[in-house]
Amino acid sequence: MNILHYTIGLPPIRRGGSVQYAFDLMQEQSKSHNAFALTCGDTLFRSNKAKIKANGSDGKIKVFILTNPLTPTLIYGTSEPDKQHRNIQIDQENIRNFIQTNNIEVMHLHTLQGIHKSFVEFVKSLGVKIIYTTHDFHGICPHYNLINQTGELCKASDGKMCAICNQNEPSDLFLRIANSKLYHLIKETGVLKLIKRPSTTKVAISNEPQYSISACNVNGFEQLLEYYKNYFALVDIFHFNSQQTRNIFQCFIPFADGKTIPVVTSGIKDNRAPRKIKDTIKFGYIGSLNDYKGFPLLKKVLSKLYNQGLSKFKLLAYAGTYQYSDPDCPFIEYQPPYKYSEISKILYNIDCIIVPSKWYETFSLVTLEALSHGIPVIVSDHVGAKDIVRQYGQQYVFSNYNQLINILFDIISKPELLEKYNRLILNKDWDFSIEKHSEEIIKMYNSI
Repeated sequence: MNILHYTIGLPPIRRGGSVQYAFDLMQEQSKSHNAFALTCGDTLFRSNKAKIKANGSDGKIKVFILTNPLTPTLIYGTSEPDKQHRNIQIDQENIRNFIQTNNIEVMHLHTLQGIHKSFVEFVKSLGVKIIYTTHDFHGICPHYNLINQTGELCKASDGKMCAICNQNEPSDLFLRIANSKLYHLIKETGVLKLIKRPSTTKVAISNEPQYSISACNVNGFEQLLEYYKNYFALVDIFHFNSQQTRNIFQCFIPFADGKTIPVVTSGIKDNRAPRKIKDTIKFGYIGSLNDYKGFPLLKKVLSKLYNQGLSKFKLLAYAGTYQYSDPDCPFIEYQPPYKYSEISKILYNIDCIIVPSKWYETFSLVTLEALSHGIPVIVSDHVGAKDIVRQYGQQYVFSNYNQLINILFDIISKPELLEKYNRLILNKDWDFSIEKHSEEIIKMYNSI
């Protein structure tokens, strides 16, 4: 089978779980199929047409770039919704030649960021199957994380709410620079930070006129939401990476249908080992310190337990910071950045990983990575991988502050609970590998 994958970029220039997953899946597929990678081209110096341009290879994977792309919003929103679906001219002859010369049968989209709907529409008209993996909520949430300006989870989207939520987000120019080849080159040197994210101010929503949005901007977001609704209509089958993500997508896009298949990367292997808990329990947190990731909640819960006299624990936080101890919470030790090659060493030094996400985490590779090492994991019910954790016990999935307090109180009071959890992980069959996953994805392609 000849498969064209579209992803925002490839490692090491681009990072993140979705990028690594797309790359690992391509590599595995290339062992018995022809895999092609199409990546988002330069956003600062754009050509006048969207076309496919050869960009070498990575192993057996032939790599191409998409010229004149739209501007990816990355982990931001956008203050200029019209720029997210600006009119572009696609080079139909170039695209047709590429598709026909390489006999492309499937186009697997790992994101909609950067690639215009008209491009995918033309590819589909050539008889190519379109698959979309739901790594994030881009397309149903212009702010990407389904959390509004009050910090609450969005249950629906409309132009006005999106305009309010995005009014302090970056301009298209900022995003073009942040996505440019020039910026990535400078960023890799570590010498200069070309740009910093503009500071954002939370806008309180109430009955009082505390914010000002124009009818034009509201209309702009309404058009953007409609654009993405039509975009999703091009997808032949959705690959949902969790049941939670499937439910959310179908709430916003009722016609979205497909297969629910948990994701995995090539680095996740069966590394399970027995655990013996020492006097001081070492909890672990891996992720940013942002509110939507739930770190402030975790800190609040552990602080309460510590102040109640439970002191035989510490929290090792891997948040991309430098190494230091929290000045307010002596039990929190922030760890320096690490390389993925060090992940096993890090996980074996942790007794229990906590994933307290406030936003809807589409999956959580951290959860699967920890379990693959035999490490117990506690997750919020907003984590897509909660269904895997539930196989070891519903009690390790929490819904609120009080439930997390009770779970951690029990564990700190009875550390043997973690050893029992570890034995459950060891005794259950391990069903996750990139080899098996790739086979499931190929079956999904063939089901269309």
